[in-house]
Amino acid sequence: MNKTHLACFFLDINLDNTRETQTANIITCVLNAVFSLITCMGNSVILHVIWKTRELHSPSFVLLFCLAASDLLVGLICQPFVVAYKVAELGNDFSVYCPLRMIQSLSSWTTSGVSLLTLSAVSIDRLLALTLHLRYNVVVTVPRVIQTIVCVWMFAITAVTLRFWIRNWLIFPVVITLLTFLVTTLSTLKIFQIVRRHQRQIRQQEQSVQINTVNVLKCRKSAVTVLYVYGLFLIVYLPFCATMLVNSFTGYTKRVKIAYDYAATVVFINSFLNPLVYCWRIREIRRAVKRTLRINRAA
Repeated sequence: MNKTHLACFFLDINLDNTRETQTANIITCVLNAVFSLITCMGNSVILHVIWKTRELHSPSFVLLFCLAASDLLVGLICQPFVVAYKVAELGNDFSVYCPLRMIQSLSSWTTSGVSLLTLSAVSIDRLLALTLHLRYNVVVTVPRVIQTIVCVWMFAITAVTLRFWIRNWLIFPVVITLLTFLVTTLSTLKIFQIVRRHQRQIRQQEQSVQINTVNVLKCRKSAVTVLYVYGLFLIVYLPFCATMLVNSFTGYTKRVKIAYDYAATVVFINSFLNPLVYCWRIREIRRAVKRTLRINRAA
């Protein structure tokens, strides 16, 4: 049987067993195995501190909880299944390779979609905090945010499932990426516009707007944090998107397959980096993590 022409639903298959592909398989196995563990550890800490710290039970941190949960699933499902199907490929066991790679592909696209949509929701949340003022706590509540998160997950799962029936399915992630980029960018620009206007007001009446100034600056910092996370997301996805573009012209060749393996691994490593960004940029998270680590060390 010609291994390069095996079929696995909608997936492109190339099982040519050469020294280059074996080397790529081994390297991606090792990297994904290692980063799977530390990704799970980092995001588990973020989820734990948000869950246990009462001060963090706000709509904004519920959205952050969703982001960390999505990244945790990358470490729990996506990366282990990369290792599993690569081992099956190295062992020439296609009957195992196909279902393992299917699970990895579906879970990867789902978690990526959830992350993109949630990042846009975070930027909108920060904008609403500035524009609604006192009405924010009435309009944006934890139950409503949870409902939004459930809808995001249902939409992402439905969109990924459609891949079984829609031939040109890749238009979905392209459209979602463009829309989320537009929403995040416009929301952030609007936030900075409001901050600049508020700073002009401060010069005119410093004492009367002092309390509101703190909230405005916090929203600006949150917006910058979203830009860091979103920018990191786009940077790690650039090699993957470039590989997809090359694949559309040349087909799923051996070199494209190897490039996919490395590009996908870089994408997964992003889920390890996000908790570091949270601890660096968000003071409440940083304090809660330090407090949790001190308690565990003392115990």
